[in-house]
Formats: sequence, C-alpha cells, structure tokens
Amino acid sequence: MKVQLPLAQATALLNQSSQQAGDITVLELIIDRLRADAVREYRQRVEDLLRTLGPALDPPPELATAVAQARQFLEIEPANPTRPSAAYERALRTLTARVKALRVAAATYVVIPDGAEAPQIHKRLGQTAEAHGGSVCWSHHDRDLSDWPLWDRPGWQHVQRLVQGRQITLLAVESAADLVPPMCVGEPQWGRDGLETWLHGWGIRLLCRTEAEAGPRQ
Repeated sequence: MKVQLPLAQATALLNQSSQQAGDITVLELIIDRLRADAVREYRQRVEDLLRTLGPALDPPPELATAVAQARQFLEIEPANPTRPSAAYERALRTLTARVKALRVAAATYVVIPDGAEAPQIHKRLGQTAEAHGGSVCWSHHDRDLSDWPLWDRPGWQHVQRLVQGRQITLLAVESAADLVPPMCVGEPQWGRDGLETWLHGWGIRLLCRTEAEAGPRQ
C-alpha cells in the first residue's frame, strides 16, 4: 500500500532535510576551521619554544629527548592542512603542553635611562623570557650607557661571563638598540647579526622583547 503525502507536506519535509544537511555541512566547516587555526597556533608555539630550547649545548636528557621528539613531530604535517584530524590536534596539543613545561636558564640585560626603575624593566623582560621557555636566574643592566661599546659596559661584562661560562641558554633584552651602539650600526661583526651569531655559538638564543611582541622576526 503506497502512502502519498500532500504536495505541500512533501515539499516541507524535503526542505527540512535539505536544511538539516546544510546545517551539518556548515557545522563541519566551522569545526574544521577552528581545528586548523588551533593546529597552526600550536605549531607556531612549539617552533618558537624550540628556538629557545634547541640551541642548548649540554641539555639534560629530558630536555634533549623532548626537543628531538618535538622536531620529529613537526616534520609530520596533516594530509589536508585545512582539515586536520582531531587525533592530530590532540597529539599536537599534548606535545605543546609538554614543551611549554620545559625551562632553560635565562638572563636579562637592558640599558636603563636615567630616572627609570630597574626592577620594573627587569620584571617585564622576565615575563617575556618566561613566555618563550626561559627561567630568569640573572638580571643585569647598565644605566644610560647606550653610546658605550658593548664590551666596555660593566653590566654587559657580567652577562659575558654568564655566556662564556655556559650558564644560560636564553638572553632577553629590551631591544637590539640596547646591544648595538650608534658607531656599530651596520658593522657585520659588531652589529646585531654578528652578536646573535656569537651568542648562538655558545648555544644561546637572543630574544628582543619589542620584536617578540611585534611577532616573529623575518
């Protein structure tokens, strides 16, 4: 026995089914978009932390293992970056939490203008260091010596001893201008790039707070 529905009722049911299917499709697209955004942010976070944790010359076993596993994981990308699987997102979220829990010794250095409060500036730098995988153990500064050659500044000489003693893996500064006096701007060896290369040779990341807040350095 066939049951025939009135045309209006049949049309209403078809429209309802079509609307439900459309709602599911839209919901899936939203979920995919949110998951893709989360995956991108997790990957960027891990990549940034590896810039701090990775250069360490003599890392403890836990740190070395975590860094190696994180690098291996980042080599694996979703088959479809716009629709990463839930399993991939979960694994990446777990990895991010593990890497965020790791810390390396850090120092802060800044040239402080006359009249400025040193503790407040070091506190701000310390927060930047913590956000990028560092644990601040030393804070040094020079007051109003931005025109002096870096190696002649008393505060920097303390930092230099930390560097050469391999006691830190992260150096947080306010800006590159604190490290490069006017006479050294544009000098390959004594400018920003030369100093960063020198620090990297000692297994240390240079982190400038102004650049960190502005976004990744290109």
